[in-house]
Amino acid sequence: MAFSVCSWNVEFFGSRRPGGTHAQVARRIDDVFDFLAQSEIQADIFAIYEVNGSQVFQKVTNAFPDYSWQITEGPGTQQILVGFRVPAFVTQRVEFSRGFTGPLRPGVLVTVPHQEQVYPMLFLHLKAADAAIDFGVRSYQHDKVRSLRKSLDTAAVTDRANFIVAGDLNNVGMNLSFSRRDISIDEEITRVRNMYESRFDELVLLEKTADATFWNGPGSSDPPSDIDHVIAASRVNLAMLPHGQTVEVKGWPELATDTEKGEWIRRFSDHALLRFTIEGAG
Repeated sequence: MAFSVCSWNVEFFGSRRPGGTHAQVARRIDDVFDFLAQSEIQADIFAIYEVNGSQVFQKVTNAFPDYSWQITEGPGTQQILVGFRVPAFVTQRVEFSRGFTGPLRPGVLVTVPHQEQVYPMLFLHLKAADAAIDFGVRSYQHDKVRSLRKSLDTAAVTDRANFIVAGDLNNVGMNLSFSRRDISIDEEITRVRNMYESRFDELVLLEKTADATFWNGPGSSDPPSDIDHVIAASRVNLAMLPHGQTVEVKGWPELATDTEKGEWIRRFSDHALLRFTIEGAG
């Protein structure tokens, strides 16, 4: 029997967006959890990023009474909230928030025993922005992912761990001042893919039903961007979608017009939701 996972950055979730009101915050909390409750979205595990836990606690526990919920405790107010209705062991990974100035978020490791296999799933929201220091912090955080991969491999009862990484990886490239050696979004994605798909890690950057997952909407000077991802060990078997991808992108990328996309972004988030299903391993 398979189990499903949703990963979604709902920016400023439970907090006021710039220029927003408290009434808009409450309405958006209702809208987001109503969206997650839809039959085609519902999953066994939810990971939601940029959450203000004190504001969403009552709604999420009422809307999803069959789930257990845990939220990270980092230095900022925007944390990672995970909910699960399958047996799971949850740990906060503080190595992703330490050693830097500024409020970085811890990661969450949700380990699921399923049909005589174990699936450690790491949910992350990596450092944003394209300054050299931001790119360096993300590189450091990726090194921590790879280090965790090695530790999980050592503990695995199989030859290697059934490791999965999902979240907002914020691969926005690097703008190096007074230099022609900038790194584009595509170049950073290629670097991430090559790093994880090397023989040392044997992880696969999974194909999605839409490349772009983040957009500020009509009127934005920035184009839609590909910054939300799922990475999985090559031994993990995922449900195949009709056109060969394994990660379904839900939300504004599915809509036809910029007006419709803009309304969805205003109501929910400028990030689309990622959904995937794990069928087994081996």
